[in-house]
Order: sequence, then structure tokens, then C-alpha cells
Amino acid sequence: MKKILGMAIIAFSAAQIAQAQETYLNDRATNTSDVIGTAQYVGMGGAMGALGGNISVISNNPAGIGIIRNGNLSFTLGGQIQDSEPAYGDSRGTFTFDQIGAVFSLGADDDGRLNFAFNYQKKANFNHSMYATQPLKGLAQGDLFSWVAGDKERFGSNDNFLGFSNPVFNAFEQRGVFELSPNRAADGSSYYRSPIAGETGRFYRNTSGWLNGFDFNVSGSVEDRYFFGLTVGLDRLNYKSSSSYEQIADVPEGSYILYQDQNLKGTGFNVKVGTIIRPVEDSPLRFGITVETPTWFSLKHTSWGYLAAVGDDGRYERAYPMDDYYNMYSGQSNDSYDRDNYLEYNLYTPWKFRASVGSSVEDFLVWDVEYEYSMNNFTKMGYPDNDDFNGFYGRDFNISMTKDKYMNEMTKRNVRGVHNIRAGFEVKPIRQFAIRAGYNFYSKVFKDDARLDQTCQSSAINYLINTDYINLGAAHLITLGLGYQGKHFFADVAYKYRYQRGDYYSFDDNFTSYNSYFIAENPNLKDVQLSPTEVNFDRHNIAVTLGCKF
Repeated sequence: MKKILGMAIIAFSAAQIAQAQETYLNDRATNTSDVIGTAQYVGMGGAMGALGGNISVISNNPAGIGIIRNGNLSFTLGGQIQDSEPAYGDSRGTFTFDQIGAVFSLGADDDGRLNFAFNYQKKANFNHSMYATQPLKGLAQGDLFSWVAGDKERFGSNDNFLGFSNPVFNAFEQRGVFELSPNRAADGSSYYRSPIAGETGRFYRNTSGWLNGFDFNVSGSVEDRYFFGLTVGLDRLNYKSSSSYEQIADVPEGSYILYQDQNLKGTGFNVKVGTIIRPVEDSPLRFGITVETPTWFSLKHTSWGYLAAVGDDGRYERAYPMDDYYNMYSGQSNDSYDRDNYLEYNLYTPWKFRASVGSSVEDFLVWDVEYEYSMNNFTKMGYPDNDDFNGFYGRDFNISMTKDKYMNEMTKRNVRGVHNIRAGFEVKPIRQFAIRAGYNFYSKVFKDDARLDQTCQSSAINYLINTDYINLGAAHLITLGLGYQGKHFFADVAYKYRYQRGDYYSFDDNFTSYNSYFIAENPNLKDVQLSPTEVNFDRHNIAVTLGCKF
């Protein structure tokens, strides 16, 4: 039993050599559907694209920096607390360093000015802990594996099933996750089936890390009516995840826990151009327009995983990593394997377009309303070379290729364009004191029928281990803020509540409708579908900004 368990471990460890990327992870790591920055910016819900005058608009509308008349320096500290109870004693909250930046103003007068600015700003905070339990209704993760492994007509040879070698594939059979059916398909070939009836799937994931933006801006104005700006952005991504999937089955041999750690990091580059126009000289009404290019990311993904299966004593036995397995069972060195298992790839995030309108009522009230469209369905994934990335079973996996057309097609099938509406206002009962409020709405990224398609003919999916996915719903942000403005000093504080839920699935259940072998073996499970488990992604944030003018 232990030797069989060790062989099963190798299956998951070997797959880490070229761990796959997919639509859901790419969106999770680069989606910036949040408002983070100075407390004034957060307090107004990020709705300052037509108003400008704050360092954080450097990435929203670069022309907003051109409105600033005096140089200033600011930094922002904050904290985040998730609304749901974390799993397994994980931390519920975290301290955050959200922003530091400066604006330098040259030639500030009514005829025109030229400003330069630099700002570091957190764009996403990945700290989150979740736990989800899902009734499997008699389905099992092995049913999905069997479909991909056995349906040669649709998916080709199973010789490289999920990136595993044939001996390892046989080990899965011995573990009872699935087996070679004694029956024969119509073409005379054998096929794979899962003899396991799944009862419950339990999933845990803890994520941490950040997406940080470093923005460099040049902006200016003409006659205090026409404002323009250009921002060049450098993004740094560091996403970490530790997860486990436990399947409880109707037989002990079918129960196991799959553990996985992964880290995605890299650098991206983008450009934003914007303008603000005050069309009527005697009116404070302003209109803003911004175009943001995709962020061109160069990324590296590293991962490690192991399996814990039921041993002879009926308890879970911790599996050995690949390094230990080779030393324990074969006595051979694993120098031919890269200990830092990784996949390098490129990711091009969506184009974004923004339009805004804002105005003021003397020195008492300012307001701003914005609309943003993000072309998330055109997110592209590729590899650093010049050949098409279209290999599948029976072909070598090569990370040095330009585009993964099958993964990009899956993204277009699963993801839609995202609409963002922002609104905010600021009231000053006295000159030095401000009260702010804002609201954000981000529409759903994933379509209602989105799924992590393990049958996608991408060589990257061929090495995928995890089968879980979450279809996130729309996000709603409510913000409040207070501010003080002195002659040389300013201070602001803001509170943000972000509401978002997601539907968790242990695996894609399409095989119940399309796998003829599964349907023939399990007619009572035909068209059975998993019921989604709701996951709470709500969180509370506090931001405090201190700054000075010069």
C-alpha cells in the first residue's frame, strides 16, 4: 500500500514540472476591480477622473495630475479585514501600505503649467482565506479524469494523461481513482471509468500577496481649460496560494486530499493617456476621457504539491514529495528534474476605456461620475517565442511559444467585458474640513455558464492538477471619508466596504451530459450537475493619508 501511495504521489509531483496556467488564475491575479489609493481618492469611490487634483488619479486619468497647482507629497497606510470567518486559524486581517507619491509643478499660472509625478500604489490585495464544502451527488473528481483519459475520439491518446507517465497513470488505477473498464468501446478500444461515488468535496485555500503599480506621469494644462496627461506604469505581481481538496467517497480507497502550493510573480508594463476638458470658460463642468493599454506581463509560475490517501490503517498518510520519493524507493538522484518547477509565460490584460463628468458648486460641493469598460474577454496568454502554441496529447510541451490559442478561446467563452460605474462627492461645511462618500459597481467577469474546461486542447491544461473554480459575481463598493486641508499639511481617512460573492465548483461536471461511457455506466447520473457553493469575498478597509504641500 505504501509503495502504491508513493507512486500516486509521483503523479502529482511530476505534473508540477510544467504547471499550467488557466483563465481563472490569470483573472484572479490581475483583476483590479477595487479602489485603492489615497484616502481622499478612496473616500470618493475613485470617482475623480474629471475632477483630478489628487495623486491617485495618475492611473485613472493622467490628465488629473495637470490640475494640481502646487507640489505635494503624500503617503497612505491602511488595513484590511475579511468579512467571513477564515479557515484553520488563518489571519482575518492584514496591514497594508497603499500609496506613496509626489507631484512637482512647473510654470503654474493661468496660461498653463507642466507637472511631473511619481506614485507607488497598491492595485490589488490578495490576502484571503476561504473554505467551501460541496455535495458531490455521487459524482467524483475521478469521473472527470476518466473522461479526459478515456475518450480518445475527442481528446486523443491517454499516453500523457494530465502530464503523467504511463507507470504513474497505472498507479492511479491501483489507487482506485479510476480503472480500465473490462468492456470495450464501439471501436474495440478499452476506456477508463471511475468506480467511485463521491459524497463530499471539501476545499480550502489561503491566498496572499499583492499587485503593485509604479506610475510615472507628465501632464499639463492650457488656459486652465484643457488638461492632458501621460502615465507610464510598471506593475509588480506576487500572488501566493496554498490549497487542499479533500474528496470523501463511498469507499475508503476513493478518499484523498490533494495539497498544492503555488506562486505567480512577474512584471508588467502599461501606458495611460487622458484628457480633461472644461468646454465653457465660466462653468466648472468638466469632462474626462482615458484610454489604458493592456498591461504586458512577463510571468513565472512555480508550484509544488502532494497527495494524502487512505493507508492500511484507514487514516490519511502524508505523501512524500518527488525528491523524497526518488531517494526512498529508487535510490536514484533526481538531478534531471528542476527543483524550482516552473512555467514562464506572457499575459496581456484588457484594454480599458473611461469617460467621466464632474463639477463643483462654489467651494461647498464637488461631484464626479465615471464609466469604465474593460475588455476582459480579450485577455491574451502566450509564451516567449515565435511558434504557435497548439500542441496537445502526444506532442511535446514547449514553454517557448507565442500564443496559446486554445486557452485564449476558452477565456473568450468564459469571460465577458466588464462595466464599472463610479460616483463620488465631497462636501465642505467649512473651508478646511471635507466629508466624502462614493459608490462603485463592477459587473460580473464570468458568464453564467463559465467553467474550467479540462478538455480544452491546450498543452497547458494538459498539466493542470487542480479542478476547482469560482465564478465571481458583481462587486459593489461603498466608501466614506473625512479630510482636513491646512496651508501646508493635509490629512484624510476613509472606510471602504467591498461586497462580492462567488460560486464554487469542485470540478467541471460536463461529463454527465457528454461522456457516453460515463452515461452508459451510470445512467442514473445522466445530466446531474453540482450545485454551486457560495463563497464570501466581502471585506472592510481603512485608509489614512498624510501629506504636505510645497
